[in-house]
Amino acid sequence: MISVDRGLKNLKRVRQIIGVFIKYGFKDTVDRLPNARRFIPAKIQTQFLKGSSPERLRLALQELGTTFIKLGQILSVRTDMLPDDLTRELSKLQDEVESIPFKEIKGVIEKELNAPLTTLFTSFSQKAIASASLAEVHRATLKGNHKVVVKVQRPNVKEITETDLSILGTIAGWMEKEIPEAKRYEPLLMVKELERNLKSELNFTEEGRAIDKFRNNFKYDESVIVPEVYREFSTSKLLTMEYIKGVKITDPSVPERMGLSQKEIARKGVDFSFKQIFEHRFFHADPHPGNILITKDGKISLIDFGLMGVIDEETLGLLGELMVAGINKDTETMTEILIELGIAGEKVNRQELRANLRDFVERYYGATLSQIDLKDVLNDLFKITRRYGLKMPRSLLLLAKTASTLEGLIFQLDPEFSIIEQLEPYIHRLIKRRYSPKRVLENMSKILRIYYRLFKKLPGDLTSILREIRDGTLKVELEHKGLEDLITHSERSANRLSLSLIIAALIVGSTLVLQTGKLFLLGIIGFIITGIFGIGLIIAVLRSGRL
Repeated sequence: MISVDRGLKNLKRVRQIIGVFIKYGFKDTVDRLPNARRFIPAKIQTQFLKGSSPERLRLALQELGTTFIKLGQILSVRTDMLPDDLTRELSKLQDEVESIPFKEIKGVIEKELNAPLTTLFTSFSQKAIASASLAEVHRATLKGNHKVVVKVQRPNVKEITETDLSILGTIAGWMEKEIPEAKRYEPLLMVKELERNLKSELNFTEEGRAIDKFRNNFKYDESVIVPEVYREFSTSKLLTMEYIKGVKITDPSVPERMGLSQKEIARKGVDFSFKQIFEHRFFHADPHPGNILITKDGKISLIDFGLMGVIDEETLGLLGELMVAGINKDTETMTEILIELGIAGEKVNRQELRANLRDFVERYYGATLSQIDLKDVLNDLFKITRRYGLKMPRSLLLLAKTASTLEGLIFQLDPEFSIIEQLEPYIHRLIKRRYSPKRVLENMSKILRIYYRLFKKLPGDLTSILREIRDGTLKVELEHKGLEDLITHSERSANRLSLSLIIAALIVGSTLVLQTGKLFLLGIIGFIITGIFGIGLIIAVLRSGRL
């Protein structure tokens, strides 16, 4: 778990982070965090004010390195909460860095496998074929002439990310406490999600399991090839897998070399992705051109399984129903499904939401499938959910990002290709499966089991409640919301009333003392004190703005 206090221990890094945000023009935000202001470096000035706020934020995150790049990538998916221009800009974040000296990579491999590199591999390329902030990838050959690629975690990266996460946890806590409008974005939950993601990405054993699962899903599909993981040469910091020789799916030489048209390649790519989502519900969530290869025999392959998505059958089924309801202009059903899918921060105005969905449907109704841009549809839908505070599950947001990335890839291959047209049969099969007799019986059986357990426990629960009522031990807890301000105002009013009574008593007492003709000085002092109290009370009332 993230420790809020531990983040303050590395003061140098805290100052560096705050300094970078100030440098990119976010001093106003830092100034709103009193706890953060004390860590502002002595020599810092705003240097980069050109460009929009989203652009400057992207540059700041890029400069701060691994943990902050990953945070930006998580935020780029939150189209249900954040503005389009911000998520669009954050999606440009690139995690590419220079290679580190090979001796450090060699040290990690030998320590993890507890053997010299020369005894483990017959050859090992010192030049990385890919280099990111978490790991590097090198080509190598195992005994038996097995061509492999080796993903090696960078030294000390785990310690660096743990330090940054603790600092981010501290800053997120400050934001939730001191910036009221930040609460709706739940900064602490965002940091916890980042922590979960990084923990998963830093454990290459999990990525190896993902590859094995993916390989098993497509073991009978002859059009797909998934690399094999070599377990004996893999650890939590090391992943050795089969080398797949191929070219990027967008390589212009593919049609000529493999006898495939651009449309056929596009169809292959889309079918491959839709099978992952609708048949296996386990999908590669980053299908950009660099991660999809075409082999010389026309097979399709994936590399880099660091970001995978999982979606359950129920969510997928609701998504299918949402699409069908949209086609049928059934905004009532769309409203209910969206509320069921999302987490509502507050009570949703169903009538307004339904009206907005009606406008959304009319915008696309009547257009041919080839005329509809999937990315535009998703963006417009998430604008509506954002307006009504509906927070979508991450699996659905990851699916939307995957679909959007896939559409961009397919457009490069064939601008005339319609993904939505290709999607139609998968939706029909999904709905058919959802309402098949077998599935209906399974759902009914599940509901009956739930009610059976409920009724089985009911007599005991009622007996327990009645016993507590009889014995006078039943306790009812009431939680008040929004009464804190009322209590504060009531206390303030009571204090002012008490002060007014004291002033009145002093006036009466001082007047009586003066009338006696004795203790004249004491009476004058009483009036002076009364005047001071009276002026103080008037100032307090005027400052409150309420007379």
